[in-house]
Amino acid sequence: MSCNALFQSPPLDLIDTGKGLKVQTATPHLVSLGSGRLSVAITLLPLKEGITRIGRDDAPVPQDIAIEGPGIEAEHCRIENRGGVVTLDPCGHRCSLDGVPVTRPTQLTQGYTLCLGKSYIFRFNHPEEANRMKSMLPQKSPVSPLVYSTGNLSSLTLYPTSQHASSTSMEDLLCMCVSNT
Repeated sequence: MSCNALFQSPPLDLIDTGKGLKVQTATPHLVSLGSGRLSVAITLLPLKEGITRIGRDDAPVPQDIAIEGPGIEAEHCRIENRGGVVTLDPCGHRCSLDGVPVTRPTQLTQGYTLCLGKSYIFRFNHPEEANRMKSMLPQKSPVSPLVYSTGNLSSLTLYPTSQHASSTSMEDLLCMCVSNT
């Protein structure tokens, strides 16, 4: 994303918490978690009203978000934002949400982990939806907001116990469902 495009995007709030930096925006966006262990930056990618195309720089149609990596196709997928309803269309290519392969247009909900290709990982944030979910929580409740997730509970994934966790990377866990397709 160019510097000009960044300044034309919705405003970002940068907050120094004293122990770290917190970046917020009011619009739906992707947080790039990189394409591997060597990635050292965190990138926020706003999802504008309308269609955002994700694919490689060499695509016949210019892509709004250009990414490279194993399993990434020229025109890999599209994300449509219509009035705050955000939908992923995998365009027949390798995409998964929370480790579950996606083969048709699917509505994204707050907190989904999106894996494109074999290793490109994003977190989907929808601030308005997150605020609605938080408002559903009882005051000072120790219950995690995940209890109120709108995701499909049948896709719940069990992760390895701590004794085995060190042998499986987070990327392997997130993308394991799509690596065999």
